[in-house]
Amino acid sequence: MKSGLLNMFIILAVLLTACRPATPPPPVAASQDVEFTLAPGQSALLTDADLTIRLIGVAGDERCPSDIECAVSGPVSISLSVQKGDGDPVAIDLQTFTDNNGRAPGLAFEGVADRAVHAGYLIRVTGVLPYPVRSTGPIRDSEYRVTLVVTEE
Repeated sequence: MKSGLLNMFIILAVLLTACRPATPPPPVAASQDVEFTLAPGQSALLTDADLTIRLIGVAGDERCPSDIECAVSGPVSISLSVQKGDGDPVAIDLQTFTDNNGRAPGLAFEGVADRAVHAGYLIRVTGVLPYPVRSTGPIRDSEYRVTLVVTEE
């Protein structure tokens, strides 16, 4: 009887541990004009700009998987939270196209906002990984990494 109760306690402990939200990755120290990469839930602190940028997550990924041929490949959409100093955080949604290596082209496309200005700083998406591959199935949110660069406007 005691071993059955112990086994139930262990199973309950494992289930409760699995249900806890993952600890967000530690903040990244970043600088203007230098690319930095964030995981979902992770923040970058740009002390030289007094900005905090947090990657909320990838809201949608319409890129054509690399193991099939598509007539059109869509953008990947990301959600950020940007805060200047002690100000209120502002939500910013961006989109970009990428090549199969996850790199954004660096030029603007009509109707696709790969950059935004906040508090005098230009925030631009420069890459999103991993690139989708249909045969490996959908990309889990936690697997995405978004590369950004911030420059003074």
